[in-house]
Amino acid sequence: MWRGRLGSALRTTLACTVAGCTSLYGPAPLRRYLEFPSFMYVTTVLVVSDATLGDTVRGFWHVVCSNIQVMMLSLLSLQLIGPHRFNSCVAALAMAASAFVVGLPESTHLVTKQLAFGQLVNVFVSTVVDGGRTGVAVHPVHVVCSIAFGGVAAVLAMLLPFPRLAHYEVILYFLSSNHPIQLENC
Repeated sequence: MWRGRLGSALRTTLACTVAGCTSLYGPAPLRRYLEFPSFMYVTTVLVVSDATLGDTVRGFWHVVCSNIQVMMLSLLSLQLIGPHRFNSCVAALAMAASAFVVGLPESTHLVTKQLAFGQLVNVFVSTVVDGGRTGVAVHPVHVVCSIAFGGVAAVLAMLLPFPRLAHYEVILYFLSSNHPIQLENC
């Protein structure tokens, strides 16, 4: 059991290392869009911890779904209200309305909701702190890019052959179990 936990910890460390090295030492055009590295780390931990390759791909899908929700809600809010009119009260009201829209559907997965809530907070707080000096889409794009790269780093960590290659575990599962799908039928 401890070997499995150690493997998960190494994968998480690897994903955070990929995210951190890219945000610090990556190409300048990419670093310009990765302005929220702390939330990038949170995303990698949510997606890759105790995950198989399939769980990680599903987690990346949750990242994509939350990014779509955040882009629609934040761009709509910032366009209607205007970033120069955002203060703490307006941001709190916009966050409450957006959180209601994100949290209302029962079919949305919990990880998608968690990521979307965190992203919305980052967008609205950054807009208040910035004071509306940037355009409508600047903060949502930076938040979404940071989160998306966190998901990409998690998938990359699962594909790198350290400590074990993830697709190798899938093959071993089919070889060692009495699974109804036999390798001759593949």
